[in-house]
Amino acid sequence: MPRTHFLVVALLLAGVSRVADAQAEQCRARVTPITPAAALSGSVQALGLADAEGRIRVGSASDVTFMDYQSDRQYPPYLWSGSEGVTAFAWPAGLTRFERSGGFAIVTDSLRHAVVSPRGSQVVPSRTPNLLDERAIDPWAVLADWRGASGVATDGECLYRDFWRLVLSRPSGASRDRLFLDARSLMPVKLERREAHPLWGDVRAEYIWSIWMPVAGTSALAPRFAFRMADGEVQHQRQVPRYAFARPDTTIDMGIPASAGPLMQATLPVETVRVAENTFLLRSQSYTNVVTLQADTVWILDAQVGEERARQDSAWVGRLFPGRHPVVVVVTDLAHPHISGVRFWVASGATVISHALSRGFLDRVASRRWTLAPDKLELTRRARLRYVGVTDGETRAGGRVQLIPIGGVASEGALMVYLPGQRFLYAGDFIQQGSASSFTVVYAREVLAAVRRAGLTPASFAAMHVALTAWSDLARFGATPTP
Repeated sequence: MPRTHFLVVALLLAGVSRVADAQAEQCRARVTPITPAAALSGSVQALGLADAEGRIRVGSASDVTFMDYQSDRQYPPYLWSGSEGVTAFAWPAGLTRFERSGGFAIVTDSLRHAVVSPRGSQVVPSRTPNLLDERAIDPWAVLADWRGASGVATDGECLYRDFWRLVLSRPSGASRDRLFLDARSLMPVKLERREAHPLWGDVRAEYIWSIWMPVAGTSALAPRFAFRMADGEVQHQRQVPRYAFARPDTTIDMGIPASAGPLMQATLPVETVRVAENTFLLRSQSYTNVVTLQADTVWILDAQVGEERARQDSAWVGRLFPGRHPVVVVVTDLAHPHISGVRFWVASGATVISHALSRGFLDRVASRRWTLAPDKLELTRRARLRYVGVTDGETRAGGRVQLIPIGGVASEGALMVYLPGQRFLYAGDFIQQGSASSFTVVYAREVLAAVRRAGLTPASFAAMHVALTAWSDLARFGATPTP
């Protein structure tokens, strides 16, 4: 690596260190003691919620969700998606409703969250990955919940965003939630807590409110901007440019339907599809990966979803390839849903092969502490990541496995895997179904270009979201192979 690169890395690390130092929490005992009940009552008063008694607050909202879990890089800027909706809240009953333009709504009370759509209603966990907690993002809902909670304590004052904030806490499973109120006005500033995460185990989630506005014609205040941050990075942001109270004759269904049933969370079943001798697809409704026995080593091409899926795959490996074999897991790209099973295989002693650019991220994945719900790797901390990086392409297993960087602008840092003896290509996430104007066309063309550069002659292929397919059918995905 050129020395200039070391300088850049050093400067970046220094910058990270300075940010971490700047964010180190400073706390102190409160000079004037206050009870939790008095603090929460003062916060309700500061927001003017007496004007909201028995009324429904409404507003049109614009949301942005940052997709760190499936971006082209594992650092900002992340890909993002936007959506529109209407938010409604009933004080002091504590009922929320957020109706998205797509036709479904999220309705909550202090105990339940439900997704309501024309196809039916389901009760879902409030802390569901990639589904915003509608109560935590709304300070009115937070105050409604904390006012009636048991075990709320005063934890003194902490310096946050340049000023001292009164900190209240309450038990939340294995940890405690913390509510920050401005020390002078008692206005709510943020809610902080640990939340489960499918890749990182758990993250420090912060819900932050900013720029307060009156609800039209009243003294009640609500935030124009709200943010959810995870481990210091913005994951979600919402803007509500105007609030009002609904007219008395307006019908807004704020209740959770009596027909709402529990979300079925059973793991999707995995089935096998034979590709060739000793090579199989492991397919579920959502994800396909590959297991193959080559030169007495079991090769697992991607470990998606999480530990439960990895255990299913491990059971299939035991049935398909009896006996003891070394295991190699190939990580073709770093989107979170594609690699959440890697920790299981690290704990099981597997070697992990990925693009050389993946090393730092996979080190973080393997070294992360899972504190809320320990997984296999957390329970066997002696296991360490055994990593091999691929830069220009490699041949393994006596020539039976080829690891090839795709190398396009849209696929930088991604690998594909070719089994020459079976003329089978596994393209990871880079062959997908899509329209003629979709990014998936560029993906397919970059895979085709990589195949031609490497001089490969596939007869068939599969991908994470594509079944076993003849190579001649690649045109259906936007690229036409040479006959």
